[in-house]
Amino acid sequence: MPVLFLTLAAFIFFVLVLIALSVAQLAERKEERRLFLRIPGKPFTVICVAQAFEEDSAILWETQVPALQQIATGGTRGLPVTKLRRFFSGTARQYPELYEGVYFEQWVRFLEEAELIIIAPDEKIVITPQGLEFLKFRLTPKPIAA
Repeated sequence: MPVLFLTLAAFIFFVLVLIALSVAQLAERKEERRLFLRIPGKPFTVICVAQAFEEDSAILWETQVPALQQIATGGTRGLPVTKLRRFFSGTARQYPELYEGVYFEQWVRFLEEAELIIIAPDEKIVITPQGLEFLKFRLTPKPIAA
């Protein structure tokens, strides 16, 4: 009799796990669709641009510096989105562990929310004055403390 109860409990637990996995997969599909269609949602930000100037969290921004340099080459006219998408794809292939699970749209939105870039109406990405200051700060050699 106890074996029957254990078997029944295991079966019920298995069914509950399957239901939970189905709900999670449905939620993931919904989020991917929202990102693909660019439906606005409440963003989840972990770091802000002010933290980029702090030595402790500066490493988190290292992957953004080459992209901002690329965008800065466009000057005030900006860089076409297609060119930046190719840059992102190449960088993501070169460093897959850093870009795992990150889509181009998420990456651009992060830079836009950090106020380092703006997306112009003509589908060009332009670096902001804050973005230029950030690049100057990141690329200027720091004195070594003795």
